[in-house]
Amino acid sequence: MIFEGTPEHIEMQWGPLSTREGDLIPATSGAIVRTFPRMVITFRVNKTYKGDLGSEVQVTTGLGGGDCGAIFSPGLSYLVYAQGKTQSDLAVNMCSPGGWIGNSTVAVELRYLGHERPILGDLRMHKHWSMKEIAEQEKENARSFEEQTKRYSAATGTICGNVVVKDPKGVQFGLLSFLSTKGYSPVQFAHPTMDIRAGGTFCSGQLAPGKYDLYFMRYSGDELASSVYYPGVGDRTQATTIEISAGTNQSGIIFNVPTQKTYSVRGFISTNDSSGLAQGNVSVTLINAEGLPFPSPYVEAIDFKSFRPLPRVKYFHFDNVLPGRYIALVSGPGPGWFTRKVDVIVSTHMKFISLELVHKN
Repeated sequence: MIFEGTPEHIEMQWGPLSTREGDLIPATSGAIVRTFPRMVITFRVNKTYKGDLGSEVQVTTGLGGGDCGAIFSPGLSYLVYAQGKTQSDLAVNMCSPGGWIGNSTVAVELRYLGHERPILGDLRMHKHWSMKEIAEQEKENARSFEEQTKRYSAATGTICGNVVVKDPKGVQFGLLSFLSTKGYSPVQFAHPTMDIRAGGTFCSGQLAPGKYDLYFMRYSGDELASSVYYPGVGDRTQATTIEISAGTNQSGIIFNVPTQKTYSVRGFISTNDSSGLAQGNVSVTLINAEGLPFPSPYVEAIDFKSFRPLPRVKYFHFDNVLPGRYIALVSGPGPGWFTRKVDVIVSTHMKFISLELVHKN
C-alpha cells in the first residue's frame, strides 16, 4: 500500500496495559522489552497511489529506540509505503521508503507516483564523477538541504521557556519531553525531547502543529527524583496543554517543578514451582500506566534459590517511588510462566501488594 496520510492518533498497544487487573498474562523474561509492544498509527488518508484504502487506515510499527520503529508526528503529512497482505495488517519500519512530504527525496517519489514530468535532477545518472562534478553536487546538496530546512521550519513551530526546579539542592538537570495529545511513543528520544541544563532555559526543536503536554523527569543518582507535567503537576489529567501552529513560537513558558514526596511499595511474590527458577531470571517491575518513563526505573531481581524462610515466597520492596498509577508485573524465565496483573496507585502512603508467578505445564 502506498499513500499520503496525516497521523490522527498514535497509541501503544501492549498486553499488560490492555488487560484487566487480576488477568493471567505471560511472564516472559524481560517483560518490558521482549513481549513486543507496538505503536499503532491511525492515518487520515489524503491520497492513495497503490491499494484500496478508505479515508482512514491503521499502520503498526515498533516503539523506536532500537526496534526499528518508524517515527511519525501528528500535524505533518507523510508518504507512506506500508507492507501487509491486507489493510488490517499493514506495517512500516524506519527503513521503509517515503517520509515527510516536504522532504526533497520524497518530492522525487511523489512526481513519479503522480505521473508528473520529472525535473532535471530526477534524471541524474550514477557515474564516476570528476572532482569538479563532486564539488558542484555537494553545493547542490547543501542548497537542497537549506531549502528543505526552511520548508520544515515554515511547517512547524517551537515552544520556549524555563524549567524551575524547586529543590533544596537546586538541581536543574533533567529531560524535557514534548508529548503530542494525539499520542506518542513512550521511549525516550522516540518523541521530541531535550536535555535541561543548569539555568533551566529551553527552546524545543521544530514541533509539528498541534497540542502538547510538557513532561519533565530527572534522576538523583539511580533514582527517579521528578516526574512532572506542565505547569507543575504529577497527574497528566491536570496538565495544561500548549498549542502551536505552523511557523509560530510559544515563548515565556515557566515550568515550575515542585519537590515531590516518594513512598514505598512492598509485598510478597509467591510461586507454585521454584525448581526452575535460577538466580537472576525472575524480577518484579513497576511500570508507569502511562508508559513514562519506558523502560521502568523500578525493577528488582528476585532470588528463589534462597530457601529461608520459605522456598516459594519471597519479599520485595521499592523505596522512593514517585506518586502515580503503576502496573506491577513479574518477569519469569520463559514460556509456560504466567503472572497476574496488579494495579498499584501510589499516592499518600506506603503500598503493600501480593504477586504470583505461576508455572503451567
